[in-house]
Amino acid sequence: MIDDALFLKVAAQILREPLQPFAVDVNWYGWNEPLWGVFKNPPGLSYWLAGVQALGGRSETLWHLSLLPFSIAAAVAGVRLAQRFTVSPAWTTAAWVASPAFLVSASTLMADVPSLAFTLWGLVLWLDGIDGDSARQRRLGALLTGVAMILKYTAALGVPTLLLYAALRASPRRWRRQVLDVWPAVLPAAAWALVSLAGAGRIHLIDSLLLRGGGLDPNPGWFAHRAIALLTFVAGAGVFPLVFTATLVTSPRGRWLTALGGAIGVAAGVATPLIWSPRGLLPGAVPFVAVLAGVGACALLSTAKHAWMAAAGDRDAVFLAACVGLHVAFLWLWSWTVAARFVLPMLVPLALLLGRMLESRSRETRRLLLGSAALVAFVLSCALLRADRAPGDFHRRVVADISAQARGEHRPAQFVGAWGFAYYAEQAGMAHLDVRARLVAPGELVLQPYFVANNELPPSLVPRLAQVASIPAPAPMLGLQTMNMHAGAGFYSSVYGPLPFVRAALPADGLVVWLVRGP
Repeated sequence: MIDDALFLKVAAQILREPLQPFAVDVNWYGWNEPLWGVFKNPPGLSYWLAGVQALGGRSETLWHLSLLPFSIAAAVAGVRLAQRFTVSPAWTTAAWVASPAFLVSASTLMADVPSLAFTLWGLVLWLDGIDGDSARQRRLGALLTGVAMILKYTAALGVPTLLLYAALRASPRRWRRQVLDVWPAVLPAAAWALVSLAGAGRIHLIDSLLLRGGGLDPNPGWFAHRAIALLTFVAGAGVFPLVFTATLVTSPRGRWLTALGGAIGVAAGVATPLIWSPRGLLPGAVPFVAVLAGVGACALLSTAKHAWMAAAGDRDAVFLAACVGLHVAFLWLWSWTVAARFVLPMLVPLALLLGRMLESRSRETRRLLLGSAALVAFVLSCALLRADRAPGDFHRRVVADISAQARGEHRPAQFVGAWGFAYYAEQAGMAHLDVRARLVAPGELVLQPYFVANNELPPSLVPRLAQVASIPAPAPMLGLQTMNMHAGAGFYSSVYGPLPFVRAALPADGLVVWLVRGP
């Protein structure tokens, strides 16, 4: 129900003009503009979805099933990596696979999990190629890392990850030769750059960094915003970092780290109302932020401590800690927002480090800790999956009913808002209101969702509107919310709130129906 609709718009354009995936206008922010500047991802996944549509039609179930192999591939690659780095590969992998960051993200039509699958398999093959000195495996791993980049641009972090492992593990005699085998990683991105240059006269990767909201056009004043959200999302969207805190209290040095993490959590809780509007924070949200931020801080501090103590002889631990640090730096200093799906790639090396830190424990203790974390994460993920689909189920049903009634009355209907709501409204035959260019005639209906992004009504139209109905969606399972700025929940973007999910007695979403009156 978030950016899935944009991936589908690109897929529809690919079916019309395969070599110009962004050569169409889209109304996303309230006015028509080129899809080129709105969509900040490469078109790799949309080509896959276009192929699925060409073969199997417009079944949402089929679209989701077509992405299931990527989720399975990511999990299998996770097991391979855990076999390389830990003594408990199955339980270590289960800890992050069961997390909401993975399972909820895997239920979308966005590129995060497919990109992760290629990144992890690229790393698996690269590690085998470095350890076994196989140029073929290294180059194939680099190529898969490059394929991940044409699914999601931020997968470029995989390239320094490959180079880092080579720098730490390659022998001095082979180092330069092995590092040079990273060259296939640039081929997919270079091919896409040439296609976009030939079709549009510009390179989409560069424009995505420079245009509104791109990496080189960051939102101002978000340094503390991202710092707090990074900690809460690591803990809340990962769940298994709770185990880090549990293992720290068994040693004096660990207790000092726990105290430091707790102090960071308290500071995050104090700062939260200053950064996010207090009106968008429910009672109890600030303590929840403090707890999650404290757990996230403990996990990252424990990672740093483990890498520091192991630096002399455990290069694998240093490598995993450096991978975590690379993603922390990106999310804190570069990314336009923090989201569960953005934190997901960091959870893999974080879980591997946890598996290594538990190696001194007995086999039964490792299974108990990792298994409990995986079980809690899985139960929470199932509940969040139900909550996350609730707005989509509501809009799919209600928008179709209102559209059918409007057609029966021969009454035009328009809508404001983006995300999946816009997809269902367009499928129902409604026009997307252009707040800059379109006049709205008396007698028309305007639909406005409660919580969907870009749902603002044009000020000039507001005096002419009379409310016909306000239809709240049913409260989701257990009252959980994943995207609601009135509850402080921002699973897909911390712009909406500092927490990946919130329990709130609020509707999952809703719809206001307006009637246009006057000249």
